[in-house]
Amino acid sequence: MSTNPMRQLECAIVKGKIDKIACWTEKCLKAGYQPKTIVDRAVVKAMKEVGDKWKVYEYFIPNVLVSAMAIKLCLSTLKPLLQQSEAQSLGKAVAGTVEGDIHDIGKNILVMFMEAAGFEVVDIGVDIPPERFVKAIKQEKPDLLLLSCLYTVTMHSVEDTIIALKKAGLKGKVKTIVGGSPITQAFADSIGADGFGRDALDGVKRAKELVNGG
Repeated sequence: MSTNPMRQLECAIVKGKIDKIACWTEKCLKAGYQPKTIVDRAVVKAMKEVGDKWKVYEYFIPNVLVSAMAIKLCLSTLKPLLQQSEAQSLGKAVAGTVEGDIHDIGKNILVMFMEAAGFEVVDIGVDIPPERFVKAIKQEKPDLLLLSCLYTVTMHSVEDTIIALKKAGLKGKVKTIVGGSPITQAFADSIGADGFGRDALDGVKRAKELVNGG
């Protein structure tokens, strides 16, 4: 087995070994790796491997959730150091689950993966009405709005939120990515969303494209 701390951290994240994360993160730092390097070469690589396993049905929601928790634990150590080194953020996002829906697992996974990729994310929670999203956007001035929805019956809340953005004159000032079990690319297109994420990895990819003008 490799004793390279970066490889060990990557493997611990992929396998969801929560009890090993703090140890290997510290060993990476002691070995002289910069926080941004650890994120790029261990965390992001682990995210991709988890995503690949998810796509071929080798991993399921519990596996992805544990790996996401491992990422969060790793980032809790690295974030203060990243801020000290003034690592440049890829962009800022506001995230929330739409009104009438209290599910947060998918949203939480996306938020963790977005942060690992280098985004600043303000998570405003679940069951968020359109006016609260509008208020958060005016206050936070993000580049992106991430809308999550799990129920088919709350899909209208996603559309209502985008309508509220238009009425508030914010539609062109913030890019909107929608996702969740009932959401499709066709639905995202029909309501005027700027992007659609099939899963957390796809959402991060689309976020990068949008902040780069894609």
